[in-house]
Amino acid sequence: MSVLTCRSFADVVNFAIKKEELSMDFYQQCADKAKNPGIKEFFLEMVEEEKKHRELLKGLDPAGLESFKLDTVQDLKISDYLMDVPFRHDMTYQEALTLAMKKEEKAHAFYSAWKDKCIHEKTAKVFEMLAQEEIKHKRKIEEIYDDQILSWD
Repeated sequence: MSVLTCRSFADVVNFAIKKEELSMDFYQQCADKAKNPGIKEFFLEMVEEEKKHRELLKGLDPAGLESFKLDTVQDLKISDYLMDVPFRHDMTYQEALTLAMKKEEKAHAFYSAWKDKCIHEKTAKVFEMLAQEEIKHKRKIEEIYDDQILSWD
């Protein structure tokens, strides 16, 4: 992966696109190797989510960032209490959710940290937007985990 700098809007966007593509590749490899059809489908859905992020970045207009509204997203913090799970071809649904949740948590932390390192408002805004996209995605996975795993009797 290339080195990240905050020198220009294009640098930040191109770096983020590469990061999304690496995530797409990771989830695709997980889908290809997963034995369980449901787990395979889950990882394919994750690939599609990362594609949406990539397309959002490709269509990003620096002029439009000023009017871009960021929603407040409540972090359920479920992943704070879970350990990282390595991919295994025979992993359970709970493990697959945990793997994805932790990956999104790390992406959010990465983008949040870089947001504070940029002196240019537009590049910082890109990182803020990306951090929000990752926390939204993490929240979605956490809601699934809460509904389908934590609610088991």
